[in-house]
Amino acid sequence: MTEISTPIGNLNREQFLEEYWQKKPLVIRQAFPSFESPLSAEEIAGLACEEDINSRILLEKDGEHPWQPIFGPMDEETFARMPETHWTLIVNDLEKHIPELAWITDQFNFIPEWRFDDLMTSYAADHGSVGPHMDLYDVFILQGEGRRRWQINSQPVAADNQVKETPLRIQKTFEAEQEWILEPGDILYIPPGVSHHGVSLGESISYSIGFRAISHNDLVNDFIGFITRDLDPNLTYRDPDLELKTSANEFDQQDVDRVRAIFRDYLNPDHPALTQWFGRFMSDPKADLQLDADEPISDLGELEALLAEDDAKLLRHPASRFAFTRHEDHCLLFIDGQQYTTSTRFTEMLCEQREINLPGLLGIATVEEQDLLTEWYNSGKLYLHYNDA
Repeated sequence: MTEISTPIGNLNREQFLEEYWQKKPLVIRQAFPSFESPLSAEEIAGLACEEDINSRILLEKDGEHPWQPIFGPMDEETFARMPETHWTLIVNDLEKHIPELAWITDQFNFIPEWRFDDLMTSYAADHGSVGPHMDLYDVFILQGEGRRRWQINSQPVAADNQVKETPLRIQKTFEAEQEWILEPGDILYIPPGVSHHGVSLGESISYSIGFRAISHNDLVNDFIGFITRDLDPNLTYRDPDLELKTSANEFDQQDVDRVRAIFRDYLNPDHPALTQWFGRFMSDPKADLQLDADEPISDLGELEALLAEDDAKLLRHPASRFAFTRHEDHCLLFIDGQQYTTSTRFTEMLCEQREINLPGLLGIATVEEQDLLTEWYNSGKLYLHYNDA
């Protein structure tokens, strides 16, 4: 375990990926010097009361059973019932609902953006916690307000080491190998498989930048669904070389080999559709969030006028996922599970940063790419941020 008292922007990113990413935890002291939480406890509680926001409270005691979860949307009565200590409020997908907060996640763009899951915040009362547990994903925990004590254990977790009274995977026994107290601006990176336990020392707020953990089950099943979605129904199992069996209930290796030949055609690591499937799969936000432009446009001239008149910026919306792969003379660009063929320079300029240089992009865009920009703006994948907002 290493502590680095260097701002996050000055870290050697190659060293982090080589030595720490999915290998071992890391504490970064004052990664964001003089950091102030962009949300107050009251604002987090207000978000938890909204219908379309994923939120939950974890009540360690004084509930119906230990570690009782309460799922949102919340209301004033819910918060009025909370005890003074030992509970935590969690709100997910902040960047999707408050895109201005994407500046936090953008600091971690040395990890591919298509690996990113969400920005989560948690308000904890004194001694509030979500219990000792182990996650399968990577997470950077940024202390936003107050202090939390974090403990870790890197040993495997026994299958029976789980509190039975709750559906959450909270460990019954947890022995800390190391511990730290995080203060505003500090970051703790935790790789998959490392158990951790955070306890609030007084009231506190933290932000978690999480990266997706996709199971092999999901990968294989989604790929099979993708490559079989348009299969000709006339393609069926056939056995013109069928031989007489000693029993009508018997199948032999020849029958299995026929199925193996079918599978070999589809479950092939060199399948020509693998790249297209992967781009669509990894760019699919998997979130039921409808994005639309406040003022739809008919052409980019209208968008240029809006940018000029309102002193605004054109940004990629953090609720949309952008990913691309290079080919010899073009790119395959994927946005929210949809595939586009675009020129390499256009794709690079579109994706190189969240704020889009529209004049520069228009200077190299084809007519088709200009039409795509209009389409993406009207569908909310690109949006205007007003500087006084």
